[in-house]
Amino acid sequence: MAPPAKRKRTLSAPAIFRGTALYVFLFICLFVFAFPLVWLFYSSFKTQPEIFENAFALPKQLNIANYLHIWGSGSFGRYYLNSILVSTVSVAGILALSTMAGYVFARVRFRYREVLFTVLLAGMMIPSQVTLIPNFILLRNVNLLDSYAAMILPYIAFQIPVSVFIMRGFFKELPVEMEDAAYMDGCGKKGIFFRIMLPLSKPALSTITIYNFFTVWNELIFALTFTNSQKYRTIPVGIMDFVGQFETDYGYIFAALASASIPLLIVYFFAQKQIIKGLTAGAVKG
Repeated sequence: MAPPAKRKRTLSAPAIFRGTALYVFLFICLFVFAFPLVWLFYSSFKTQPEIFENAFALPKQLNIANYLHIWGSGSFGRYYLNSILVSTVSVAGILALSTMAGYVFARVRFRYREVLFTVLLAGMMIPSQVTLIPNFILLRNVNLLDSYAAMILPYIAFQIPVSVFIMRGFFKELPVEMEDAAYMDGCGKKGIFFRIMLPLSKPALSTITIYNFFTVWNELIFALTFTNSQKYRTIPVGIMDFVGQFETDYGYIFAALASASIPLLIVYFFAQKQIIKGLTAGAVKG
């Protein structure tokens, strides 16, 4: 007996119209969101007269003088290394504290657990700018102004609440039966945390790593207020060196911004799936 012939699926005119309209809409959204970044990169190869002649036109030729100037000045390379150091150490501290706190709030039962968690989450509602003066006075009293710690410690403190929130939500979604089986095999809390929970929480770990790396890398207010010397300042503060009192060279600024965007783009493109998976599994369901 011959197999039945496959029926060709035909789309109606309204379905074709809706599909076409959807793709057009998505293309417009892509253009709107991607154009500023594309404009930044090709503008970094333009000279100052070209920028003022037509800000949106493509460069007449690829001019790398802007990049040679900012990287040859000496200070921008230092700012770049400072940003990498501060961002890496801050994210490492946030990861260490938020994973342990998230696991305790999700799995360990103790008195006033929900009250303490609510107090911790209240930190998410306090804008960091409000605490600028108290933090400045505190850091001055403990002699930490104009140092790496003056940025790293506040970054860790202000990013802990949202990171704990994500990790707690993710840990609560993991099956309790895995912990029970580990207990029966003689594994304690420490072993369960490091051998079972952490390996399974890679999506949430990736999410808070990327989120906090982006936040710390782009932070300006604390870095500007708590540091005075070029030895400790980061890229957002260093870019302000290219803004003069009477004249601003936008070619240098575009080249500096494009250089500062490269690490963020690399991290995002390699981990965008983990961002979505971690947010939906941890923050939404938690």
